[in-house]
Amino acid sequence: MKFLIALMCGLVCIVSADYPIEDYKAVAKSRNFTGKVILVTGSSSGIGEGIVKLFSILGANVVVTGRTAPDVQRVAKEVQELSPLKLKPLEVVGDITKSSDVNNLIDSTVKTFGKIDVLVNNAGIYPQTNITQTDLLSVWDQVFAVDLRAVVELIHRSVPHLERTNGTIIDISSGLSLAPLKTMLAYCPAKAALDMLTKVLALELGPKNIRVNTINPGVTHVKEPMNPMEILAAKYTPLGRVGQPLDIARAVAFLASTDAQFITGANVLVDGGFVYNIGALNTM
Repeated sequence: MKFLIALMCGLVCIVSADYPIEDYKAVAKSRNFTGKVILVTGSSSGIGEGIVKLFSILGANVVVTGRTAPDVQRVAKEVQELSPLKLKPLEVVGDITKSSDVNNLIDSTVKTFGKIDVLVNNAGIYPQTNITQTDLLSVWDQVFAVDLRAVVELIHRSVPHLERTNGTIIDISSGLSLAPLKTMLAYCPAKAALDMLTKVLALELGPKNIRVNTINPGVTHVKEPMNPMEILAAKYTPLGRVGQPLDIARAVAFLASTDAQFITGANVLVDGGFVYNIGALNTM
């Protein structure tokens, strides 16, 4: 890349040459994930299901994984039908809090597809907690085991494979990592820690050409009927509705695409602006 150094009025101005026009044209194909391998934890329902469905439509090989075999099988069948080439997804049933299941998930993915291009850490739990409940510490440990420790272990096992593909890691956090909710004593800190994990790993893994980013969803509707929290959140969301799995999946596809090749260590809020009014939920 050529640099033009211009001296004007005693100031030094450095102007870099632009990318070739072919790079601009490539943006039109940036959502084509044909040949890519996408591993999404917690993809047998909810937001994770939406993510694997979208990536399948975009041509990728996907891994459908969760703790319940019938749910994994259902989503896998739908995903294959959505694939333009009817690509068969890998189905893995397991518990990501167990090291043996984490190892099986990573090893099965690489054995089946030969690589990993994108790791999406989506699986999570969000039980209500407060400081006076009798089982607080056991629930606290469970939340951190699923929402944080399992993510660390999955990334730890995946990095050698992602390094070979210049891959990317996308962690699904929450708007509640940024604004507190009084009924989520364990969940809010766990997700805040996940945000910081992303930033630290962006520094460590950047030299390996692995990007690490976080998506922070707002309230997202995943099953009928809408619950009271969703109804209240829709009222206080500037865009007038709660999120849908596709809203989150679109953001994941963007961060996994070449359009985001200069983005790492970022927290991307996908919440319709609700973060500025989250306090409304504390009135429930």
